[in-house]
Amino acid sequence: MQIKRTFRITWTHIISLSLIVLIIFVQFQNILGVPLKDRMPQLSHAIFLSDKLFIMALFVTVVFARFLIGCAIAKEKRNQGAGYFSLLKSEAILASSLFIFVLWCLVSATVNQNNLIVSLNGIFVYILYFLFFFVFSGFPWPTNTIRRIYFILLRIALALSVVSICQEIIALVYLHSVEWWPNIMTGESRWRLGIFRAPSLLGHPNNIGIFALFFLTIELARKNEKGVKNNFILFILISTILFTMSRAAIGASMIAMFLLLRMSRKIAIVFLVSILIIGYSMGVSSLNITALGKGHNTESFKEMFSSDNYRNYACQVSLDVIKDHLVFGVGPGMYGGHISLKYDSPIYQEYGFTGQYYDYLHDHVGSIEQEILQVLAEVGVPGFIFFCLVLFAPFFILSRIAKRTDDTSTKSIITGLKVMPFLMFFYMWGYTMSQTQEWLIPYFVFVGMIVGNQRRNRILA
Repeated sequence: MQIKRTFRITWTHIISLSLIVLIIFVQFQNILGVPLKDRMPQLSHAIFLSDKLFIMALFVTVVFARFLIGCAIAKEKRNQGAGYFSLLKSEAILASSLFIFVLWCLVSATVNQNNLIVSLNGIFVYILYFLFFFVFSGFPWPTNTIRRIYFILLRIALALSVVSICQEIIALVYLHSVEWWPNIMTGESRWRLGIFRAPSLLGHPNNIGIFALFFLTIELARKNEKGVKNNFILFILISTILFTMSRAAIGASMIAMFLLLRMSRKIAIVFLVSILIIGYSMGVSSLNITALGKGHNTESFKEMFSSDNYRNYACQVSLDVIKDHLVFGVGPGMYGGHISLKYDSPIYQEYGFTGQYYDYLHDHVGSIEQEILQVLAEVGVPGFIFFCLVLFAPFFILSRIAKRTDDTSTKSIITGLKVMPFLMFFYMWGYTMSQTQEWLIPYFVFVGMIVGNQRRNRILA
């Protein structure tokens, strides 16, 4: 007798497919939107706005549904099944951290008497990616589904990484092949130290670099898992990151290896020294020690504009802003990011961030490309501390969960995710949050799913 297998479409299939499409779309967002910026600006804007609108709609829907249905279940069924919709301790940790940070942002805006709309937009940019956590923590994710989604995305990342490696090999043989690939970067910026900064199919080397970094971190954690043989996967991901020639991505991958691999103290020290050297060589991390000793004169930079000097110049202006607004900052949305440019913040004029450097900021990069300094300048030192609490909250959430997790595969994923806030902190010395969304979105999606899995386990217990 032959048994017929039936396939039922469940909520896990629909939401899993949606988030896989979302994560893939975000990776290709730059190459889809940037080329249309001049010819079709409205369409370009819609492409970059679509993921934000999607997550906001989903966030509002999920929170509203959890509240209404949770109340109904608690009232009618005497708390039976309320575990599907109740607030977990893990959610409360991040929610309370966000609440404190947002409250301080509002205090900063009030003290500076800033426009409320500008301030709310600035706050929204800070908290946007954390909302992914609350959306996906609301569903009771099965362990197998989390693993399945991870390995689907890993295969996609490996395919894109192989393309990147092939691009590099071809470029070594035939230099003009660099013109074949879709690339936002042009001219000499496509090369660094004689190596082609391979963009894969994503249009920018930084995009494939941080996407590969996400999976490299988890695969490094999985390497310690019994029976896992992923050396070839690690080779592909590491090669891809190296070929991007992204100093931030290479430095972050070294930190990941330093934290996750079992190695002797001597090798660990070599890695640490390498990290310090790379960090110093970065345009932002090297705070131009000589200039700082001379009072960081920004006028000297104005006389010799170049894109290579941009981060140093932005860093110097930022330090001036931080020094004058050490406690409350200038307010969210007032300096460093695209919100400040959209609403024409007077801070740039006040601190002499004008001329060619401002034009480069406004027309090309859209930010000072230094999230840490932007946070310090906008919300002061206390706000920066609260921001760090939010950024590292997932570390404490995952640490709690890891103690109660027996499944080795899930525990390896958790270990990789735990390390990532430290990598993000390093990375944000040279980039803003909006420039790392290819990494932040899958990160908070998976942290949310891990918490949702605990919800499921608690319900079934």
